[in-house]
Amino acid sequence: MKFRKLFAGIAAAAVAASAVAATAGAELIEVEDVKDENGLLLFDSSPTSWMPVAYSNGERDASQKAVIDYGVDWSKAQRVEVVFVVDDQNPEYSRDDWDGNFGGGIVLSSQADGNTTHNWNAKQFWGVIDEDLELETIDENKDLRLAKEGDYTYRLTMPIDEDNFVVDNAQLVQICIQDWSGVTFWAMKVKSMEVKDESGNIMISWDENGKCNLAPVGATAAPAEEATVTAAPASDVAAAGDTAAATTSSKGSPDTGVADVAAVAGLAVLAGGALVIAKKRK
Repeated sequence: MKFRKLFAGIAAAAVAASAVAATAGAELIEVEDVKDENGLLLFDSSPTSWMPVAYSNGERDASQKAVIDYGVDWSKAQRVEVVFVVDDQNPEYSRDDWDGNFGGGIVLSSQADGNTTHNWNAKQFWGVIDEDLELETIDENKDLRLAKEGDYTYRLTMPIDEDNFVVDNAQLVQICIQDWSGVTFWAMKVKSMEVKDESGNIMISWDENGKCNLAPVGATAAPAEEATVTAAPASDVAAAGDTAAATTSSKGSPDTGVADVAAVAGLAVLAGGALVIAKKRK
């Protein structure tokens, strides 16, 4: 094993053990939030989370999140797949320092009126097996694992099951990745997120900038009071990913944001000593 990788693992574990709560905020590459024309969130990014709003009818968190409907039949959703890449663009980080210690949780959160069962049930993941880089940091006790897909590239697959399916009459649906890695010497970039059906067809996806591949349902529809107005030319029809026409609601709602993920899952991985020193695969 390269000395710097061993050193990175030891340093990360030491810092985590001495200051669990004092985690650095640079594990996920933060990108610009995506908002509607009213400045309300369609996609939220931070140094420790990456979260698109997959559906919202305005009943919950209406002061922050846009009303949005992409027309997805969530009853057919079977899994969420996320591709991560070890960053090689930011001069503050180096792939040479990649030690394989990356993990956290992913949540398909949905909530209907009076329902809290499917709100922030995180499925955890930790570590990689990368024989080319002599890294073996997988925690077998976690729900999910990252699969090597290419050089410094890993795919996470989360099944949608009885713990995290979208409830009937959901008022808000969000898919959140949260990094619980703590202090590290590198950063991860979310390359893509895809929701697939039983046959592996992509139902909805978001690119590395949090832009959705689907246009919202009714984004080009004329207001009811203007129903007699001639339809807009085809050139004015919203392209896939154009969410500018999403509307908002003033109805109140309980908190269902990223903070709730931290409250539920928190730094459990760190507290449990999940930072594992990278070791050479035998």
